[in-house]
Amino acid sequence: MAIIGHATVRSAPGIAKVYVDTWRSAYAGLLPDRVLLGMSYERQANEWAWVIRNRSDSQSVMVAAEVGHGVVGMASLGHGRTGDLPPAGPFAPSGGAIGEIYTLYILPEFQERGIGRQLLAASFSALVARGIDRGYVWTIRDNPARFFYERMGGTRIAERKQKLWGNEVAQAAYGWADLKAAVSKLGSFSAR
Repeated sequence: MAIIGHATVRSAPGIAKVYVDTWRSAYAGLLPDRVLLGMSYERQANEWAWVIRNRSDSQSVMVAAEVGHGVVGMASLGHGRTGDLPPAGPFAPSGGAIGEIYTLYILPEFQERGIGRQLLAASFSALVARGIDRGYVWTIRDNPARFFYERMGGTRIAERKQKLWGNEVAQAAYGWADLKAAVSKLGSFSAR
C-alpha cells in the first residue's frame, strides 16, 4: 500500500516523472507525438513546484509514494473549473459547489496495485473536507484509463470535443453525485 500525502515543493521532480511518463504511455496514439516528445521532466517539475507554492488555496496536489521508489502517483484537485463543468443534471453549474479531479496519474509500472484507488479516495476526502459533496473528472474518451473511473463508481455524465495542439480530442466526464458515499465504497485513504 502506498503512502498518500500532500505534495511539497520537494515532491515536484517525482511528480514530473509520473506526469511525463504516464502521458507518454497513456496518450501515445491519442495525442500528437510532438506533444509527448516535447515534454520535459525539468519543465514539469518547475510547473508543479509553482502550483504547489502558489495555488495551494485553490488546487491541492497529492502524491502516492512507495518506500524505495519515491513518488509513484499524483493527483490534483479543487473546485470545478467553470468552463469544464458538465452541462446538465446534478453537475450543472447552477447546482452549488462541485469538485473536480484535474489530474490523476500512476507510473505505468505501478498501475493495477490499488494506488489509483487510494489517491482517488484521498482526493474525494479532501474535496469533502472543503465542503464539496459531488465531483467529476474529464478524461480522453479513448484512453483505456476511463475504465478505471467506471470501476471506481463514476458514471459517464458528459462528452465534449476540445481542440488541443491543433487536433480535436474527444473527452468524456465521469461523475460521482455523492463523494462521501464514494469514499465509503472506495475505502478511507486520507492523506497524512
